[in-house]
Amino acid sequence: MGGAYILEIAITKKLLLNMRNTPIRADYTYSIEGNIIVIVDLDLGNRSVTNDIENVLADIRTDLGSLAGYSVIYRDSMGHWDAVSLVNDVVYFYPLNATEREKALSRFIPLVES
Repeated sequence: MGGAYILEIAITKKLLLNMRNTPIRADYTYSIEGNIIVIVDLDLGNRSVTNDIENVLADIRTDLGSLAGYSVIYRDSMGHWDAVSLVNDVVYFYPLNATEREKALSRFIPLVES
């Protein structure tokens, strides 16, 4: 199947509030490009993807059934791209030092291919 398979799924969570009226879920979209999950923080006033990454990954895991075999990058609420990895339920963040998606992917792909 030539080219990258892209599946765009828009997920906008309703504003969920805890007892202190604090937003508790991130608003984001994600797409799948080959074996890379690309998450974009919509920055709608709720929690950021960075601060809610465990829930974001859990949502995506529910959609896909498993995250095994996927790598993950995301654009944060400030417009910067980073990578994340999940090892034994611990999330590790890796800065890609890019504000453009293509540049982030060009820096990320060699990391996952090595």
